[in-house]
Amino acid sequence: MYLNSSFIYDTHPPLGKLVVALAEHWAGHNGTFGFNETKEYPDWVNYTRMRMLLGAFGVVMIPLAYLTCRRLPMTREASLLAATFVMLDNALCLMTRLITLDSMLLAFTALALFCLVGMRTCSPESNCTWLLATGISLGLLMSVKWAGLLTVALVGVYAAYDTIDDFTASRMCCQTALKRLLLRATMLIVVPLTIYVCIFRIHYAYQTERGYGEHEMPVEWQAQLLKNRYNCQPGSIAYGASLKIKNEQLLSQTNVVLQSTRSTHNQTVSCERVITGADWWSLCHPSRFEILYTNDAVEYVHDGDVLVVRNDISHKILAADGLGPGSAHVAVFGNDTAIDDALWKVEIVANDIPAVGTADDQDIRLVHPISTRFRLRHMRTQCVLAIAPNAGSNSTQVTCVPPNTKLAKTNGLWRVELNVDLRLGFDNNMAGKVRTSFSRTLLAQQRLMAKINSGLVEADPERHDDSTSSPWEWPLLLNPMRMTKWDSDFLKGFHLVVVYEIGNPLLWWLSAVCCIAFPMRMILHFAKQKRQHVPLSISPNIACGGMLWLGWVLHYVPFYFMGRVLYLHHYLPALYFALLLAAHELDTLTGACTVRTRRLLAILIITVAATVFWTFRQCTYGWKQSSASDLAHLQWLGSWDIARNGHDLYYSIDQ
Repeated sequence: MYLNSSFIYDTHPPLGKLVVALAEHWAGHNGTFGFNETKEYPDWVNYTRMRMLLGAFGVVMIPLAYLTCRRLPMTREASLLAATFVMLDNALCLMTRLITLDSMLLAFTALALFCLVGMRTCSPESNCTWLLATGISLGLLMSVKWAGLLTVALVGVYAAYDTIDDFTASRMCCQTALKRLLLRATMLIVVPLTIYVCIFRIHYAYQTERGYGEHEMPVEWQAQLLKNRYNCQPGSIAYGASLKIKNEQLLSQTNVVLQSTRSTHNQTVSCERVITGADWWSLCHPSRFEILYTNDAVEYVHDGDVLVVRNDISHKILAADGLGPGSAHVAVFGNDTAIDDALWKVEIVANDIPAVGTADDQDIRLVHPISTRFRLRHMRTQCVLAIAPNAGSNSTQVTCVPPNTKLAKTNGLWRVELNVDLRLGFDNNMAGKVRTSFSRTLLAQQRLMAKINSGLVEADPERHDDSTSSPWEWPLLLNPMRMTKWDSDFLKGFHLVVVYEIGNPLLWWLSAVCCIAFPMRMILHFAKQKRQHVPLSISPNIACGGMLWLGWVLHYVPFYFMGRVLYLHHYLPALYFALLLAAHELDTLTGACTVRTRRLLAILIITVAATVFWTFRQCTYGWKQSSASDLAHLQWLGSWDIARNGHDLYYSIDQ
């Protein structure tokens, strides 16, 4: 979408998509191919180049794992073992081969951990550099997926620990501790947030035309997108135009506009989310309601005009019955109602118009779509049209309240969101004629991302399909994930590579054992110190493993409390910490052995891990025509569905 400047909405921040767009541009893609899974790739779509660029993120994880372990510090053999574990895991390899956001998420997670270790182990002179590097890595990580916030939590724990240590240490004065706190806050909070905001600024700058999902964004932003309906509307409101009117208190709610409920008698008026068809209104002269488009000249609505508000569907008019001094009941009535009950005065409160466009576009006395905030005052009772105090629900009743009340000032502001006038056409361009707030657009998108992510729930939590899984299944690799459809009817006729997301069973089970065993070893360590009547202290070995174990916990345990659908690849960031912890625990276990013995054991473990990786290579890289019997040797656990009886599977190998 970035290549053709079309808007695209996603549940994730835009950095990952920007990198994918860069890969597409480098590969010669012109933005016209939609990557439909049932269509052949054109010759000009060089997806190999695209995968090379994204695969580079996965490759970077290997040296980062080695360098991280060396700085923790761990021995050279253990560091090499950790890097090899990362390299030989089938799931990590698969996700870095695909054009997905996960390779970037994993790479930036590894980078953030490396910078955190550097920040914790560096000299005071280079502390500022490592803090800045950590802040940059966190900003990049958050800009790919919100799952990066789990790494932010890990860094926050150690930053809080260091801050408390500064203020409680007798060797450091309070002024120095405050300076260090300010430095950490700047580097670890301000810098990541600045990067996050700048990525969204770039994201919006490359999107100038309508695309997918823009209807969820604020209308001020939509008005900037070419070919969007809010962009093509006329810049001023004329008598007889069809309008959609919205209350200012409901700006954060999409499609909640003024409408009436259908009835053979009088109709109530409300602001509802569900569009009933009665949400189009016209502003008419009191003397005549109909406009002859072929004969009548265009006459614009001005501040102070007295007019009638008419529903375009029912052809009934908006009127108010007096209930008391300055208040009234609002409904729509037939044309035979008393005209005095249907007269409303337009009072412009604010006209936020940029200094661009025609003279009419800049006239502050005219009512403009989106930009003009106005009140509608009932002429007979002098009450102000407003929404009821329960604003925020999907259906909010409209009433008429005394003009000098707080409710009139807060809930009595209206604006026209959409202006359709056949006399003025649909070839207008509102871009630049409506002020747009970057901060409001950014906050609106964050709320929407949070809403959509929280809405990704399973229809039946007790029933999983082939792709979803539960967190308790991940460390034991009980439910690997089918990446595409496996039905033979779907696969026949398409040259597809069907892969199976499964990790290296040896590494997953080994890392799971180490993650469970480490807290027990830590408890035994402290119990031993207590029995020896020595002050409790954290040894460098425990501190090293503790950071990796805490990283695993923070990247794994929160998924137990998430109501959204979950997949196996959600465990991969936690797996990275677990693999490094496994190398650390093996190094600790063989610490009493000679160097030669430790190297021989490391070679043996690497050989076995490489053998298992090669055994499951078909799941990672795809394979040629196969039947269920050909895959039976990979069915290590009964819960795996690699070999599905009764289905012949057709695959084409991707070299």
